[in-house]
Amino acid sequence: MTPLSALALFVVGVGASMFGSLVGMGGGFVIIPVLRIAFGVSPAVAAGTSLVMVLANTATATVGYMRDGRVDLRLAFPFALGAVPGSIAGALAVRRFSPQAFDIAYGCVLVGLAVLVILRRSTESRELHERTFAHVPLYGVVCGVAIGFFSSLFGIGGGVVTIPLLLVAARMPPHVVTATTAFVVTATAPIGVLTHALGGDVDWPATVPLILGGVVGGSIGPRIARRISSPRLITLLAVAFIAAACALALRHFL
Repeated sequence: MTPLSALALFVVGVGASMFGSLVGMGGGFVIIPVLRIAFGVSPAVAAGTSLVMVLANTATATVGYMRDGRVDLRLAFPFALGAVPGSIAGALAVRRFSPQAFDIAYGCVLVGLAVLVILRRSTESRELHERTFAHVPLYGVVCGVAIGFFSSLFGIGGGVVTIPLLLVAARMPPHVVTATTAFVVTATAPIGVLTHALGGDVDWPATVPLILGGVVGGSIGPRIARRISSPRLITLLAVAFIAAACALALRHFL
């Protein structure tokens, strides 16, 4: 790892984590394409390395969200309970993906999420403290398993599950969804990180500058979130998903 590469990863970490903390995705959806395209790492190493940065990012952002009272703890605790075994399963499953299959699957998930959040703009959010079907503990635990699985599988945090579930289906306020997702990832990602690390799926020289950038960007994101309206936040989320998917697709055409 050259000093220039380390500096580039630090800058990427700052930008990815700052934007990721705005949408509850931890910035991993930016880091994965960078690691796959610019550094050519394997899917398992990309997921493991990204998940370490996501943990640093979301942990920092969660402090700000808890201070602002945005985290829905009634949702967060059942989700976190189910996410622990899901995190282990996801870290083991990613090793079975070929590079092309990983990129295709990841790109399809991102495009699907972009479509969902765009459709979400036409519906009204529920009241801030209104209960939804997602507040039923059994549903929360089951969804938590999916959150942990996809978080470790793609190294992007749990937003890939909570966004369609909470933002679209349950029509919860976007800022509550992002804050609650960040809390759940912070509580459960260490299990996925440990599983990836034991399997040798973490590029530590690349992880250090990403973590430093993630801490910086994660502390800035919540401050920006306070000044962005919910419709604009949803638009930013959709654009980010499509951009990341296009970047992965171009990798196989160029």
